[in-house]
Amino acid sequence: MMPRASACSCSPGHFATTVANIQAVNDVWYKSTVAEHPLSADYREIMRVIAVKYGASQWKDAVFAQQACVPCPPNLVCAGNNNPPVSASAMLDTRNITSLHYGVLPVGASSARWWVPCPTVRDTQQAQRHRALRHSIGMSSCFRVSSVWSPQSTRLPRLASSSFPALVLVRAENTSLITAVVNVDEPILSNFMHANAAKTPRMQLLHNTGLGGSIWLVSLEMDTAHVVSRFTGVLESKQDELLVALHAIDQSTGVAYSTLLPLLWACAVREETPPEMGEPIFVVAGVAHSEIAQRIAVRTITVVMQILGIGGTAPRHIFQVSSGQIADTVSFTQAYTNPLYFIHNNLCDSYYSTGGGMDVNCDVPFAGTLLSSYTSTVLAQIKLTPAEHDIAEGSNSLQRYLGIDGTTTLSPSKEFLCPRHTLTEHIRIQDGATAKDLQRCRTCTDSEFWHENRCRGCETNANACEEYSAAARSRPCSWTQDLLCEVL
Repeated sequence: MMPRASACSCSPGHFATTVANIQAVNDVWYKSTVAEHPLSADYREIMRVIAVKYGASQWKDAVFAQQACVPCPPNLVCAGNNNPPVSASAMLDTRNITSLHYGVLPVGASSARWWVPCPTVRDTQQAQRHRALRHSIGMSSCFRVSSVWSPQSTRLPRLASSSFPALVLVRAENTSLITAVVNVDEPILSNFMHANAAKTPRMQLLHNTGLGGSIWLVSLEMDTAHVVSRFTGVLESKQDELLVALHAIDQSTGVAYSTLLPLLWACAVREETPPEMGEPIFVVAGVAHSEIAQRIAVRTITVVMQILGIGGTAPRHIFQVSSGQIADTVSFTQAYTNPLYFIHNNLCDSYYSTGGGMDVNCDVPFAGTLLSSYTSTVLAQIKLTPAEHDIAEGSNSLQRYLGIDGTTTLSPSKEFLCPRHTLTEHIRIQDGATAKDLQRCRTCTDSEFWHENRCRGCETNANACEEYSAAARSRPCSWTQDLLCEVL
């Protein structure tokens, strides 16, 4: 249900569904070049949620009987009142920001400050003059090349099929909550578990566990729009203090920013779900666990809860994959002395998938593990307090129990086709007397688009059609199509 707008304004991070504002949103989306980033499904997932929750797919022809306030869509900034949504890329461009940035909030951004610099990534293949057009949400959008590794093997239901994965531990005897999950009870999933009910949760029963008897592990897709809307007021009022703190903690690793929203999800679930019914475990998605990443995540938890005034004990958390699971790092150490790793989620198998350019229908998920490497040159040791040490050990012990540690290793693999719209590269790395083969998946450059299984050069003048005729407008070159002209 969309909240009604007052006669005067919507709060920052939202926009009013006036005819002019809807037109502004449609115009910006038409000019978007980021929707089909092959290695980043975050944007596609949140757009799918918005289309269902707010009827965005019909906005072009919609006539609203009453004005409502809607959370600011991805890649847009909404100042509130009756101001129209504005492209984050345009705002960054006016500030002469040409380096690649990514959005921390998938929805509900009230200023361009929610876009932060991407970490140091190799093989970005960025064309300087087009960078400003490619700012998007989620750190996954920072990467242009990734290597294929063997599948993850843990005690968890598959998390890699979700863009925003989360986990709930449910006691086996709590049949009411399990029944709601099995029946996909939308009110329970939405209001108590803050889950995207459009994506069926996955369940796994573990007997005689070290977690207190038999439990169900329920993995789900966070309803990010719901979570952000719940905290809109405090995020806006504490924005400056929060972002300054996150910048200092993050140290260009992306860990602090990747921890923020999942932490808020867990805190929201705890407010609605009694502990005897289920315990939310939030996932620091994408970023691989390491000693550095763990310390940053733990410090983020304590600082965010303090700044936002969230009481109670810190929710437990896990990472999807551990750096200790990556058995062979030869392909990365030639680029970085101390590499950090990022795992890409919710990608489709290139052979079986029949979805369109935005992979709305993913018939078969990508079965392997897709890892990108990056680094930071500004790392400083974070000394944890005794209470923070307890948080870290609670996470580490949970990860060990679930098999997210060095005992289940990953290795480079050539058994899986690269995800859709990516080039497959086979390279050989020489490590002394030993040669290692590696399969990598690469996106096209920003001046190319993917067509008939290859990258082709495209028209890069984003206003070419307008310059040709006042009666035409341009849909810019994106990852999967050349520039197109449409008659107004």
